[in-house]
Amino acid sequence: MDHTTFDYPTRRVLAAVALATSALAAPSLAVGQGFGLNEVGSCSVARAGAGVAAPCEDASRVYWNPATAVRLPGVHLLVGAAAVAVDGRFTADLSGRIHEGDVPVEVPPHLFATYQVQSRFNVGLGVYVPYGLTSQWTDDFPGRFSAKKASLASIYIQPNFAFDVVPGKFAVGGGPVIGISDVELVQAVDLAHQMTPAGVTFGQLGIPARTEFARAGLKGQSVAWGYDVGVHWQVAPAVALGARYLSEINFEYNGATANFSPVPTGLTLAADNPLGLPANTPVDAVVAGQFAPGGALTTRGVRTSIAHPAQAQVGIGFTGISRTTVNVDYAWVGWSSFKELPVTFLGANPPPAKVLLEDYENSWAIRGSLDRVFGNGWIGRVGSSYIKTPAPDVSVTPLLPDMDRYNFAGGVTVPLSKHFAIDGSYLRVESKGRRGRIVERTDRSQTAEELNSGFYNLTANVVSLSLKATF
Repeated sequence: MDHTTFDYPTRRVLAAVALATSALAAPSLAVGQGFGLNEVGSCSVARAGAGVAAPCEDASRVYWNPATAVRLPGVHLLVGAAAVAVDGRFTADLSGRIHEGDVPVEVPPHLFATYQVQSRFNVGLGVYVPYGLTSQWTDDFPGRFSAKKASLASIYIQPNFAFDVVPGKFAVGGGPVIGISDVELVQAVDLAHQMTPAGVTFGQLGIPARTEFARAGLKGQSVAWGYDVGVHWQVAPAVALGARYLSEINFEYNGATANFSPVPTGLTLAADNPLGLPANTPVDAVVAGQFAPGGALTTRGVRTSIAHPAQAQVGIGFTGISRTTVNVDYAWVGWSSFKELPVTFLGANPPPAKVLLEDYENSWAIRGSLDRVFGNGWIGRVGSSYIKTPAPDVSVTPLLPDMDRYNFAGGVTVPLSKHFAIDGSYLRVESKGRRGRIVERTDRSQTAEELNSGFYNLTANVVSLSLKATF
């Protein structure tokens, strides 16, 4: 039956959506490809992200292909999260020492709802996390001067509108996207590189490199706009084609704040030093003025920006085998928009501005999946994908030690009642490892051969659960 007004069960569902949306306003994030995430809906996790042509039978279609939401009758609600445990390490060339990552288990959430207003028109809402990052290292990691911790949490809120242009054959859909992004960057500050009043660096005074005397932290939030669109074509009863496009969103963190805290070194100056200070003068006393009011290392405003790249996905779905769905997809992400991470300090006597050079390249992925419906109403799924890294050899860093990924996934749908079911999935991320650097690249003429000094390894385990309801 066509719906033209919100009946009582629908109002209850929409109220639940509103409450859950407020609870998701400050999500935590996990490491993804580049800083992209695909843990959007447990069914899709089990498929390793495949299914733009024959998507999961749930409201996550708002993200995976907005057009296909029009094929969902009545009201559909999906809420869940994915727990991501990352195991990363860096092995130094010269010492052979292994430095383990210190990434906590992160839980990116997702929430979707759709409502079939009429047989050819559907409205919906998605709250999801397509981009995010948590990269964190121990206090003795030598690369902490490049990045001790990097955290990016970008939540997208998308109203969706889907229309069946040719009933049962061709549909279009999409909507605006409101992006809310939080960023945090923590770095150690190297005393050896700091200039003294005598016009020489502390390194020239005998202070060894990688002597931490301060820790810098940057935090900021930004709101920006974009859009998501999709198309779906039922070529034949058992064959469908689908495509989706999520636009680039550039977040400007103009109201960010930088904080600096001193780290005691316990070092002293030698006799006859260029500063003219007595022998055994504590270095910590010499630099203390930088943390006092008016000093360079005091709390101040800062500006930075991060481009969240556009992404596109096309695929074919086949349902010609009884109770079986097969998907094969190609995905593309425009990572070439992520060239630099600029940091500009504001206020009186600011520290020098800096630019982290990344120079990412566009990346691609191949994804495939198979679903099987069993007689008891359970649905089993398997999926696999290969994802080409966007990071060039010179940009494998503590901030983002990215590399090619091989994903292997599986999961089930367990019906609970006529209206409710649970999706559960597991995904394993494997990689071959990759050489990288622990120092900042200060000029584009510097090469990977000059800067890379060790080997990064990365694996991850993802467990996702979602509760879905239909009315």
